[in-house]
Amino acid sequence: MAAALLQFRVLSGNPPSLAQVQTPVIAEWARQGRLGNVDIVARTQNWDALLPLQVRAAVQHDGKYVAVPVNVHRLNWLWINTSALERAGASVPSTWQEFFDTAEKLKRAGFVALAHGGEQWQDHLLFQTVALGVGGGEFYVKALLEFDPAALSSLTMEQVLLTFRRLKQYTQPKEPARRWMKASEMLINGSAGMQFMGDWAKPTFTGAKARSGWAFHCTAAPGTAQYFLFATDAFAVFRPDGAEAARAQLDFAGVAMSAPVQTSFNLAKGSIPVRLDMDARSFDHCGVIAVQAYRRAAHNGNLIPNATVSARRDVEQRIPAITSAFWRDGRITPQTAMKRLVQAVRQHP
Repeated sequence: MAAALLQFRVLSGNPPSLAQVQTPVIAEWARQGRLGNVDIVARTQNWDALLPLQVRAAVQHDGKYVAVPVNVHRLNWLWINTSALERAGASVPSTWQEFFDTAEKLKRAGFVALAHGGEQWQDHLLFQTVALGVGGGEFYVKALLEFDPAALSSLTMEQVLLTFRRLKQYTQPKEPARRWMKASEMLINGSAGMQFMGDWAKPTFTGAKARSGWAFHCTAAPGTAQYFLFATDAFAVFRPDGAEAARAQLDFAGVAMSAPVQTSFNLAKGSIPVRLDMDARSFDHCGVIAVQAYRRAAHNGNLIPNATVSARRDVEQRIPAITSAFWRDGRITPQTAMKRLVQAVRQHP
């Protein structure tokens, strides 16, 4: 609804000054010449030095800053109920074999080993996490960002799909429409042991910890510790209607990228500052881990965009539909799923 309203306003000549939109939408409006820029502020605050190359690519067009990033989310998190893990006699996993060992122990102890929702985007986010953990960064980029048919039909993709499907036996499939918050509540109420989810889940966990002393553990998803699978929330800057609107856009950009706002906003959001120079001491243990991982990944070239927000617009809805269908229907073979992935890409070159 919000996206449709934004499109109507822009096309009717009445765009907002700023709008929070996904990365491909920013690029789309920029290609149509609908966006202005905040380069004056970006030069003053030296955004080129503050932002990693991968983030700059998401908010620039033709070398100009056409959007204002306010945070960065890490998507490849595994959240764990500490008490459940202890009661099951299990340990925090770092590999997929360790994960399945832990899941088995949780299951035998009477827990739902893996809390998972039932929305298509959740299925696909889990698939992306598995693809990164099983295949590694180079495979992830080729398969889910570049849509390389060879990668999509490879033995590595087959292993990704088999690992992805194996996870389902440790979930509770009775509520197919479960939202992610309900899955997080399963960890909090003690019925589930683990959940794969982005860091927007952290405020739910920290709130429960503050109320009851409930304890949780955060760690990178198996096989992904060296990577930072990210999404950034950003505000597109539409062409201003007059000098006053232009000044307001610049004021917003300067404040949003300032250190105090980057800290306060992200402490509440569960994400971390998009700036590389931020002091992490105000953040909790998971936040500090995320900041360190972000800097390390940016330095080592392991900062990887979320496929859902970086994929070509013509196929970005087709890929999640295929991976979600594979998750939901056990009759679909990995070979069939791979064939459908390749067809989805080739139909939309």
